[in-house]
Amino acid sequence: MTTDTTKVARGTSAFFGQSVTSGLLRIFNIMILTRLLLQNQIGQIALIGIVYGFIQFLGALGLNHAAPLVVSEAEERKQYGIIRTFLSRSLILIIFSSIFLVVLLYIFSPLLVVNDLLSVETVQVLMIIGLFSSLEVFLDSFLLARYTVRNLATGRILFDSTRVILSVGLVFAGVGVTGVAIGWLIAEIFAVFYYGYFASRKLPSNTQSDVEFRPIIAFALSSLVFQGIDVAIQNTDRLILLYQSDLVALGVYDVMLSILFMMSFVSLAISTSLYPVFTKARVRSETEKSDHLGNAIGYTIRYILALLIPLAIIAALNANAILTHVFSASYATYPNACLSFSILVVSYVAWGIVYALHVILRSLGEARFFVLSGLAIFGFEIVGAWYLTSWFGLLGSALIRACYIHLLLIASIWRLRQKQVHVQVNLQKRLARILLASIIAGLLVLVLHPASLLELGLFGILSLIVYFGLLVIGREIIHFDIRVAKAIFPLSFHTAIGRFERYYFSEKEATLVMDSSSP
Repeated sequence: MTTDTTKVARGTSAFFGQSVTSGLLRIFNIMILTRLLLQNQIGQIALIGIVYGFIQFLGALGLNHAAPLVVSEAEERKQYGIIRTFLSRSLILIIFSSIFLVVLLYIFSPLLVVNDLLSVETVQVLMIIGLFSSLEVFLDSFLLARYTVRNLATGRILFDSTRVILSVGLVFAGVGVTGVAIGWLIAEIFAVFYYGYFASRKLPSNTQSDVEFRPIIAFALSSLVFQGIDVAIQNTDRLILLYQSDLVALGVYDVMLSILFMMSFVSLAISTSLYPVFTKARVRSETEKSDHLGNAIGYTIRYILALLIPLAIIAALNANAILTHVFSASYATYPNACLSFSILVVSYVAWGIVYALHVILRSLGEARFFVLSGLAIFGFEIVGAWYLTSWFGLLGSALIRACYIHLLLIASIWRLRQKQVHVQVNLQKRLARILLASIIAGLLVLVLHPASLLELGLFGILSLIVYFGLLVIGREIIHFDIRVAKAIFPLSFHTAIGRFERYYFSEKEATLVMDSSSP
């Protein structure tokens, strides 16, 4: 395995481990909060998250998407002087944009207070968060672009840990929903200083370079337009549900999305960690006239499917147990909650693939497609969510989210085919094996019928072990998996991995010979 491939494998595994850790921390956070706060207060936290998300990503001006593209290209072409200039100019622009968005929030804040959606104190804390959140998003992307894996993964875990500890602690202290916002604020301030310190280290000293910043801004702003549309798409169904129902319905819906967030977090972490890789693969494909990109896409989609499908099937078949034991019976018994959760969790497998395909398209410099497809999906969602939510309530919100996720998937596949990008790994047979193993694993948990959170966790782990065993028996493991495993695990594991490789592939080849010789 080459040095670059080893670095990528270790980096991706580190980000995967970080994403799982961060996802579990966030689930633990909401699990504790659902036991400390009322459902309408959970709805208030969801509303804070909506406002927070808009400010965070819009304030970054799309430069968080430009960073992996600009920095990776500069490193691949050895134009290191661009990097420092890009960082300094981007930070200045983001500071001004964040201030502008905070002013807008201040102007419209009476709407939140008068309608008893949020308290004055919570809105004030939210405005201070807005000054830091966009900087955190951009610096995160910048460190990713430079592939400073250990520092970035550690920073993300510390960021999420700080959010959990402080928000739960302040709620215990009686501060309520405002305490959650204060916990988020302190975590954002910590992340900005942490990421900023490592972003400024080991920068190329040569700052004298001709940087054409207009093309960068053009790409960033086009990405910003889609980012705004994307944030609107992900929050429109929540806002319509709030308008047509109440904070309780929004709270139940957001609790479901918190679990699904972990799935999207895993796929997003894998995809974004490979963003610099996709960019460099595209540059190499252009210079060497080979298909490095097609191979990278195939393996990425395969690993996302292998990770997300079992989680989705197990969760969908055991929706009632998950909502009851992870949160409380009041969430499981809410009208259509279990059915809505099952629909959403299966759809989020497609969402994981959408994340990967969007990252690939961004690495190709795609911009207009995101705007046009985003606007079309956004229009569809507004109409669909309005009617489906008015007819079916919570279930309607779940249905419209499932619909637009699959529409985004279809549009992304179509655009990649237009750009003549082909997946170099056969996914159809592999998908069938993964689905069969996942269904068996999910049915195992259903039959065992966990009666507590501890049993749910133990049976879930057991089902995943069964899933992996079925993949091994089904001859799903390939040579590339062994190479990745050797790159990820320490040298002390290599002997065991080598023995498994020799035994497994000798048996696999023997089976293939027997199959080919049979009449």
